Order: sequence, then structure tokens, then C-alpha cells
Amino acid sequence: MYTLRQYLITLSDPCGLTRTLGEVEACRDASGRMCFSRGNSAVVFRIRHAGRIRSLRGYLRPQRHLREIYGERLLEKELYLYTSPRSGVWVDVVLGDWIEGENLHETIARAATTRDTKRLERLAADFDRLAARMVADDRAHGDLKPENILVGVDGKLHPIDFDAAYLPCFAGEPSPELGTAAYQHPARTVADFNDRLDDYPAALISTALHALCEDPTLWDRYGNPDSLLYDPHHIATDPALRESIARFEATGRAVQYRIARLLFAPHPELPDLRGLLDEAVRREDRREEALRADTQVAGHTDLTPGEMVSTPEAGGVSAEIPEPELFVEHGRWGFRSPERVVIPPLYDNGFDFTEGLAAVLLGHTWHFIDPQGHTRLSCIGCEAVKPFRGGRARILRNGRWYELDPSGREFDF
Repeated sequence: MYTLRQYLITLSDPCGLTRTLGEVEACRDASGRMCFSRGNSAVVFRIRHAGRIRSLRGYLRPQRHLREIYGERLLEKELYLYTSPRSGVWVDVVLGDWIEGENLHETIARAATTRDTKRLERLAADFDRLAARMVADDRAHGDLKPENILVGVDGKLHPIDFDAAYLPCFAGEPSPELGTAAYQHPARTVADFNDRLDDYPAALISTALHALCEDPTLWDRYGNPDSLLYDPHHIATDPALRESIARFEATGRAVQYRIARLLFAPHPELPDLRGLLDEAVRREDRREEALRADTQVAGHTDLTPGEMVSTPEAGGVSAEIPEPELFVEHGRWGFRSPERVVIPPLYDNGFDFTEGLAAVLLGHTWHFIDPQGHTRLSCIGCEAVKPFRGGRARILRNGRWYELDPSGREFDF
């Protein structure tokens, strides 16, 4: 076991204390303090080496499998660490790139506090892309949390601290740690050491980010320095999660609603998560494509009027989209064409498309969606709905039927 103080003493004057690195200089802030961050098992210093700013990771306690995890970045017996004024030991370090930025928790807290919903939406989309990649491969981070994700000055998300990572070559071994409790499923044990370790924290972080996009004031009521919004150990009664799910239901955000409900799962592995994250990414890709198309039209591109095709999100006339057909799978309803699934089975009930819209039930709330799965109308408080016919749909509220037009206006029936 080593101490932070021992590393500080060594790196205060590291000349001659490295085996292969040569000259190393610890960076300092404006007050003269060394730049470093400390975790449970390691301390990371910002250093100058060979004309570059790098990171130097030293360990406070023994770690296993560092060579398999870090490869050539691991320098064994590289740094002479003073353990007393006259003696010391050679310790392993990991040399890596220094990523300028702040951690995701800090970025989320600031964006929520300042009500910067655009920033929160960008973070949510970027995290979903990152999480979709992480849960799809055959490895796992092992301690996925916002503090272990840096938001670089380039705006990109960079996972860090892979000491607890799972790789296929570790199959059958016990987990070296259980991860941070605020982001892990409470049923996780050392026997859970596989490529699904990131499922639960990925679902939790994604849910919190999208909930804050809907309502940043959730941070005022539930945010804290040690977690985002939710407590996994009391998830069944967690008020922040209940509020988040209710908001997703009311706004028709079916993918986020389903991911949020996965947090009630009895086990750490969430088999449905990969498909849901993939769908979240696909929807974000379509949204961005629509925004780019709208920008081109608004910017008077070289397209002729006959070539300009926009989407509903862009406020223009939609290209003709064949209406997919309703289908049910594992008790949930979606829509498909003869070639593929167009809208995954996310809903609790539904009707076929008529006049470009389909009525679907999410939880206890009816919505009308378009053939791309975007929610166009939400019928909060309605007990029943009937599909569009002749430009009007029918909705039942408080025992009385009303008619609804595509713009959302209601009429007595």
C-alpha cells in the first residue's frame, strides 16, 4: 500500500527517479500545487514529458491484469517511489494522453443549474452513442460513472480509469471490485464479471440525462455530489425515478421510458438495453439529418424547389412514407414494413396508421405518432382514443368524447 504523500514527494523532484522515461516534470497550477486527481486505488498526475502534456497514473494498492488492460502504456517498475526519506521501491505506472476538460458529472451539474437544455440534450445524445458502443462489444469498463468520463475541450466524451475492466481473457475470474455503489445494481457481486457490467450504469446515466433534458429542475431537488438523481439501493421507491418515468410517459418518449423501467430489473444484466440504445442513436441520427436538411433549405442551397424534401421536424412537407403495419412481440406493440422493423415494439397497445398517424399507449397515456416514431400528439388524461378518420380522431376524457384534429385542437362531439 502506498500513499498520495509518497507520490507527491517523489514527483516534486523526479530527476533520476524514472527507469526509462527520462526527464519528467509534474505540472502545477497557478498556486503552485501539483495537478492531480485521486481515486480509490490510483492517483493521476498531469506531467510534461518529451515536449508533451501527458498523464501519469500511479497506484495506491496492488492491481491485477494491468498489462492486459493497458498494454504498452503500462511501464513496469518505472518510478522510484520514496517510502521513507532514505529508501523506496520501484512501482508500476501507466503513461497516457492528457485529456483537457472536466468530468461528465461537473458538466451535467453546471448545465442543469444554468438550465442549459441544449447542452444537456447534446450530452444525452453523445452519452447514448458512447453507451451503445460500450454495451455492444465483448468487454466492459467495470466502474462506469460520470466521474470516469471526461468531457474534452473538443466536446467529445472520453472514458477513463479502466482498472476494473473486463476483457474476454478474464472469463471465469471474480471481479476485482464492485464499482461505485451510486451507479451499480445493488445485486452485483464479485461473481458478476462479464461483458454486461456496464448495462446498469449506462441505463441509469442515460435516464438521468434525458430526464434533466425534460426538466433541469430535477437537479435542484435530487442532484448531489455523489450521484446524479437516483439511488440504486432504493430504486423501487426512488421519487426522482418515478418522476422521470412519469415525464417520459407524458411526453411520449418511448425509448427513454423503456430504458428507465429497466432500472427496476432484479439483476445487473439488462438484455433489452442494447436494442433500446441503438434505437435512441438511430432516432438522434434522423433528427440531426432533418436539422441539416432544414438548414440547407433555409440557407438557399443549390437545390431546386422540386428537389427540396424536408421532414416533419423541419416544419416542411414530408416525403411520402409508406405506413408500416402494427405487430406485437413479447406483449409490446410496434410497426414494421415487409422489409424491416420500422418502430420497435415499445408500446403497451396501439392502432394501425390512418391518415399518417397511429394511436399508441405508453404506460397509461395515449399518443399519436408518425411513421418514423415521432410523437405528434399526446392525449394526457384520456381513457381511450380512436384513430383518425376524415381528419379527426376521437378521445375519451372524464367519460366524455371529444374530437381532435392533427394540430391538437379539440372539438365537442
